[in-house]
Amino acid sequence: MERIKSARAVALICALGSVLSCSNPFAPTLRGDAGTIWSDAHTVGGMLENFVTSYELKDSLRYSELLDESFQFTYFDLDLQRQDGWLRETDLQTTARLFRAYDRISLIWAGIPGETLALTTPDSMIEFRAQYQLVLDNLSPLLGFARFTVYKPVDDRFRILFWQDDF
Repeated sequence: MERIKSARAVALICALGSVLSCSNPFAPTLRGDAGTIWSDAHTVGGMLENFVTSYELKDSLRYSELLDESFQFTYFDLDLQRQDGWLRETDLQTTARLFRAYDRISLIWAGIPGETLALTTPDSMIEFRAQYQLVLDNLSPLLGFARFTVYKPVDDRFRILFWQDDF
């Protein structure tokens, strides 16, 4: 008799678990009617969508998938009055700290020609410039320009090789 009660309790818990799992309050909202919020990044525009989504969701793992193993980031250091920069590992650490430091992050790209966003050319480097607006919590937006060099191997997705930040 005790076994039957235990079996019923387990069945009830499993049934409740499956019903509750259909409605996950922590799941991110889907964009459009696709089954995923992530692009396949076979176009430059798809790669940039994933960039925005990784920032909005503060997803370091997905962000890391955007960067090539040989990735380099450069910027002009106003204090030192010179170009400075870092490689992939430092960028991943810095971005993870950024994601932890702010509750809300919003990133908007602008000024990118439609032809560039639609590019799917495999096995070639593509360079382009994008204007961005980065909003961290409710602080004033950071405005700037980013110069990207991206590469898409045959039968793969775009990854960023080089990013130069220009304020």
